Amino acid sequence: MNFFKSLLEPVSNETEMAHLIIRLINAKISKTTLQKEIEEHPEYPSLLSISDVFTNHGIENIALKIDTYQITDTSGPFITQLYGKEEVTFFSVVREKRNNTVDYFDPEKHNWITIGKDEFVKKITGIVLLVGKGDRIFEKDYDKKIKAEKEKRLTQYTVIFCIPILSVALGIFYCFQNGAIIIFPFLYLLLTIIGGGLAILLIWYELDKHNPALNQICTAGKKINCGSILLSGAAKIAGLSWSSIGLSYFTGLLLLLIFGGLDNKDVLFILSWGSALTLPYLIFSIYYQWIIVKQWCILCLSVLTVLGLQTMVSTFAGWHTIANIDSITPERVIQLLFAFVSPLIVINVLIPALQKAKEGRKNFISLQKLKNSPHLFNALLKKQKAVTELPENLGIFLGNPNGKYKIIKVCNPYCGPCADAHQQVEELMEHNEDIQLQILFTATNDKNDIRTPPVKHFLALADKYDQETLKLALDDWYFNDTKNYDAFAAKYPVSEKSELQDKKIEMMKNWCDKIKIEFTPTFFISISEGNNDKPPAYFQMPVTYTVNDLKYLFLK
Repeated sequence: MNFFKSLLEPVSNETEMAHLIIRLINAKISKTTLQKEIEEHPEYPSLLSISDVFTNHGIENIALKIDTYQITDTSGPFITQLYGKEEVTFFSVVREKRNNTVDYFDPEKHNWITIGKDEFVKKITGIVLLVGKGDRIFEKDYDKKIKAEKEKRLTQYTVIFCIPILSVALGIFYCFQNGAIIIFPFLYLLLTIIGGGLAILLIWYELDKHNPALNQICTAGKKINCGSILLSGAAKIAGLSWSSIGLSYFTGLLLLLIFGGLDNKDVLFILSWGSALTLPYLIFSIYYQWIIVKQWCILCLSVLTVLGLQTMVSTFAGWHTIANIDSITPERVIQLLFAFVSPLIVINVLIPALQKAKEGRKNFISLQKLKNSPHLFNALLKKQKAVTELPENLGIFLGNPNGKYKIIKVCNPYCGPCADAHQQVEELMEHNEDIQLQILFTATNDKNDIRTPPVKHFLALADKYDQETLKLALDDWYFNDTKNYDAFAAKYPVSEKSELQDKKIEMMKNWCDKIKIEFTPTFFISISEGNNDKPPAYFQMPVTYTVNDLKYLFLK
C-alpha cells in the first residue's frame, strides 16, 4: 500500500516531511493544503517554505543551525536535514530518541528507520526546524478535505484494481465451469494482467521520472537505471515507444481472452503464435541492455520475463496445434485489429495529453511562486490606482495601529464576495500581528438603502465595544447566510442613536465617490518602508491577487 500511495500521490520531500510532523504534533491540517501552500511558496523548495506555512497556520517553529552532536539532545519531534546518496540533501523527521538510538524517517526509502546516535550524527547537516504543539491547530474545513482525500484515494484504487479483479474473477468462473483444462489459459490470463501492469509502470516512468515509488525500483543498484534504457534511441520504433506498444499488446491479449473466452481454441491458437513472435524482441532487448547500454531496466526485464513465461505456458499447453491457419477468418482478423490497434491509438492520444497536463501543473506552480514573490508584488502594487485622499478616522479599525502592513477594505454588508473576503482577512490577521485593517462601507443615507441600518450599527458598535466584541459581531453578520438585521440588532444592542452615524456614512460615501470604487470588495494596501513620519501611501490590490495570497507577501 505504501508503494501505491507513493505512486498515485507523489509529493515533494518538503511536503512529505511537513505532513509527517503535522501528524506527530496532532495538528489538523490536510496533506492537500500542505502540498498546495508549500509548493506555491516563493522560496520552495526550502525549509523556509515549510516554516512559513506552519507559521501561517499558527504553529510555532524556529529554524536553527547547531552542532550535529547537539541534535540528538534536541527534544522532538523535529525536522532536520541529512545527506542522502551522492551527498544530495533531504529533509527528514526525527520521531523519537532513546538512549543510544534515533528513530527517523528515511526520505529515500520512505520508511521509519532506527539507527545508532553516532551513525545518525554522520548523516545530518546540523540544520533543524523545531516545532511547537499542534493539538489546538485545526484547519477550516479539515474534515471535508480529509473526506475528499479518502474519496479520491478510493477512486484511484478502484480504477487500478477493477479490471484485474474482474478478470481474475472471470478466470475462476471458467475454472469452475470447465475444470482443470482451464488452468493454462488462467495462468496466461494472470501473466497478461501482470504484463499490462508493468507496461503501465513503464509509461508512468516516462511521464514522471521523479516519482518516488518508481525511483525506488529504477535506481536500486549501480547497474540498474531505467532512464538509460527508456530514454535511449532504441526505446522507440516508428515514433512509438516500446512501452506504449507493450501496453497495447497486453491490452489486446486481455480483450481477446475476456471476450473470446478462455476455452476458445481459435483464440488460444492465435495467442500462442503471438507469444512466439515476441521472442525476437525479447532477445534484442536483453542484448541491448547487456551489451550496448550496459545498464538494466528492472521494469523492462520484468516485462520480458512475463513474455517468456507466456511463451512457455502456450508451448507447454500445446496451443500451437489445437487449431489451424484456416480458423483465422476475415471476421477474426477484424477482431484482432480492433483488439490490438484501438488500444495503441487510445494510449498514444492519452500520453501527450497527460504530458501536457503535467507540464501545465508544473508551469502553474512556477507562476504561483513568481506571483507570491514580495518583490514582484510590491513592484506591481505601486503601478496600481493610488489613493489620492486618505480616509482618516473613517469606518472601523481592527488590528495593530502601528503595523507595517495597512489594508483598506471597501465592502457592502450584503455582498457575498465581501463575506468570503472577511473570513480570509480574519485568518490573515490571526497569524500576523503586523497588520492594521480599516473597513469602509458603500452605504448611503437614503432611507431606502438596505445597507444603511447594518452599517450604522457596525459604526455604533465600534464606538462602544472593544475589538474582540466588534470582531465577534462582524463574524456573526458575515458568516450568517441569512442577513437578518433585526435579529442582529437584538443580539448586539447599542444605546446611541443611529442618526449620530449619518455624518460618518456621508463622509464614507463621498470618499468612495472620489476614489471611484467600482466593485466590492475593493482592497487598498500600504506597506511601510521604515519611515513612520510619512503618511502611508495606499494602492489598489492587483486584480490577479486575492487576500489569501497576502499570507506569503506580508513577511514578518
